[in-house]
Amino acid sequence: MKKTMKDFDLFEEVDLGFDPKSKEMKTFLTNITPTIAAYILANHNKDNRKVVKSQVKKIAKSIREDGWLEDGQPLTFNVDGNITEFQHRLLAIIEAGVTIRCVVVLGVAPGCFTKCAPAKPRKAEDEIQRKDKTATQSEASTLRQLLKRRQGNPLTIQNAIDKWIIWREYVRSGRTLVDGFFDSVSEYDSWERTFAAWAALMGSINESEVAETFLSLLQSEILDDESACCLTREFKSFFEDNSVYLSATGRTDMVYYLLCIASDRLKKQSDGEIQLGVTVDKLNHDTLKKSGFYRKFLENVDNIQISKPPF
Repeated sequence: MKKTMKDFDLFEEVDLGFDPKSKEMKTFLTNITPTIAAYILANHNKDNRKVVKSQVKKIAKSIREDGWLEDGQPLTFNVDGNITEFQHRLLAIIEAGVTIRCVVVLGVAPGCFTKCAPAKPRKAEDEIQRKDKTATQSEASTLRQLLKRRQGNPLTIQNAIDKWIIWREYVRSGRTLVDGFFDSVSEYDSWERTFAAWAALMGSINESEVAETFLSLLQSEILDDESACCLTREFKSFFEDNSVYLSATGRTDMVYYLLCIASDRLKKQSDGEIQLGVTVDKLNHDTLKKSGFYRKFLENVDNIQISKPPF
């Protein structure tokens, strides 16, 4: 059962087992119960940054599902007895209802938090590149976009390696396809990751040849109007005519939807002499999930079992 600060008697004295106002710098390991966490937050948390509830939920979910990982991140008190780090983790301990063991540091100077350079938040992409030295930033970013398009679990630090193991080869083959396209075409540069995610998904259902053909036809459409085909001509004009009214997110969604629809059409007629045949009101998830490549991309291929990471 989830708990909050309201579930604790915040006026009850709790023995921490150490003096949070220690003037001497000390470092040690100790157990932090939900009760201790609530007491520290109520009595030793002055002038801390604003709580981000989504971050608390994310940490609590990770604790419940994966257990507490002793990563060395310390619960830090300054000489005034107030914490300078660990606020969100303490709230997550309360919400998860578990006792954890962590490093405690006492005796830190009061102004160190504002004077020290803040640490760069670690992202799932960083974790992938840390584990697989051959992974590139563009590949990791493509994986994030791919998982987003599948409408399933998003890429997180916790699942990054498992997802990378499953999708690595698809991502790389997809990037190889689109890198060649973007070497000569700049019109869709803002949506390179979306193109790469689509190409990777096409590879995952053994349709890379269709993706390669479409990119070749679209490249010809942009670079040489005389070699244009009906499908790519409509793809290009539809996006130009309708995307101007959309937000950046809306334009990205439209590019992905159009790629999926164009793939369906090209599968039926490989020379591209077929109409795109789409209207704005039909260009949405609820409509497209019913059939075609878009529907196939939503199906689960995450059950691939790999006993040993290929890196």
